[in-house]
Amino acid sequence: MRAVKVNDTLFKEAEKMSKAYGIKVDELIPAALRQGLFTLNERTVLELYRVRKITLQKAAEMLSIDIWEMIERIKNADLHIDYSAEELAEDLR
Repeated sequence: MRAVKVNDTLFKEAEKMSKAYGIKVDELIPAALRQGLFTLNERTVLELYRVRKITLQKAAEMLSIDIWEMIERIKNADLHIDYSAEELAEDLR
């Protein structure tokens, strides 16, 4: 385990939230960090997909989800799904 320093304002906010959720601060902060990191990663992956730097399959792999869930996330992000016949053939291999 590693320690991470947070400023007083952030820690006080975490304390408020931990009381509201009824969990300890030392449980809330790692959970919030995991969720935040996943959200940042998802935004990055969706942007890479949007600008066609990665394929649908690669995007799903980067988020460790299946292709159907990736399609849902792309729809929810209001992005166009670009899936060519070549990509389909590659994914089926």
